[in-house]
Amino acid sequence: MLENCIALVSNSEDADIATYGFGASAPSLRAGERHRVGAHVMPLAISAGRQTVFAATRGAAPSLVKCTLDSFAGRLTTDYRVAIDASLVALALDRTDRFLFGAAYGSHEVVVYSVARLDRGDPKPVQTLRGVRNAHSVVVTDDNRFAYVTSLANDEILCCSIDENAAQPLGMIETVTLDQGFGPRHMRLSPDGNWLYVLSEFRATVAVFRRIGDSGKLVLHSVSARPHALAGMFDGFVRPPATDSQPDPATLTSLIWAADIHVRPDGQYVYISERTTNRIFALHVTPNGALEQAGDFETETQPRGFSIDPSGRFLLVCGEKSTQVSLYGIDAKSGALTLHSRTRGGSGANWIEIVPRD
Repeated sequence: MLENCIALVSNSEDADIATYGFGASAPSLRAGERHRVGAHVMPLAISAGRQTVFAATRGAAPSLVKCTLDSFAGRLTTDYRVAIDASLVALALDRTDRFLFGAAYGSHEVVVYSVARLDRGDPKPVQTLRGVRNAHSVVVTDDNRFAYVTSLANDEILCCSIDENAAQPLGMIETVTLDQGFGPRHMRLSPDGNWLYVLSEFRATVAVFRRIGDSGKLVLHSVSARPHALAGMFDGFVRPPATDSQPDPATLTSLIWAADIHVRPDGQYVYISERTTNRIFALHVTPNGALEQAGDFETETQPRGFSIDPSGRFLLVCGEKSTQVSLYGIDAKSGALTLHSRTRGGSGANWIEIVPRD
């Protein structure tokens, strides 16, 4: 079988990144090597050339780990590890691979690293944006001119410019405020870059923003409805870092806890995951840009991470409380998911990146 893609899955409890291959002609997951990275490995970022992978480990001794990816062989090798001060829940590289942006949930900041300095063993940030309460994600535009940051507890999106030649590359353009209690978590741009989709962790709704010209500013277009399957649940709230004491488990079973969001490469469907009910929800992009519900699909337990392959035909999902990884086919017209393959995964699986093979 010709395997078109290699998938990388972070396994926090196993301290490794697992690799999987799958192909369009016979969509079945093949488990590959598992590369040890470090305890509590979570977010990943892939370079523009698809040969470099940055991983962040969290917990008491946070670090950044740089790996080289042989996508043809499906093999990772570690280049180096550097200790850092921030525990990062999300990573993003700029399009020239000069800067690595990190969202630090527990310390309420966005941290910017120079990749060249990291390569020399210097992990001191070149810039830190403080006061971003429970910072949760960073998205960089394809033209490398802008970055957007979510502040979960502030119900805000920070709109920033990127100046590659400045000592501090991020410049503030504006702060967009959402409804109190929205809880903006992960974001994705539409394939044409004209829209920004922002997931509410606490409501499992998606705010749709139109990007305005060359300004980097955002205008709210619409907010999707709460999925029907979650009608009887209550809004979630900001949870403490995993290293701190957690709320009563019985209470949490009634709260919405959305996690990840991805856009099909043709821009026709948006998908989100919700951890309390173990579901993936499909949202159709209507001609006027709004999102309408298109189905929900039960999946791995506590699905914190999933991803869509570059062809838009497959969706791969893992679960923090599952030891399986599932590959779904995506129906081109309806957006529906059909299970194609399920194979054994790791413990604490939380982040997925899919890389086309060379």
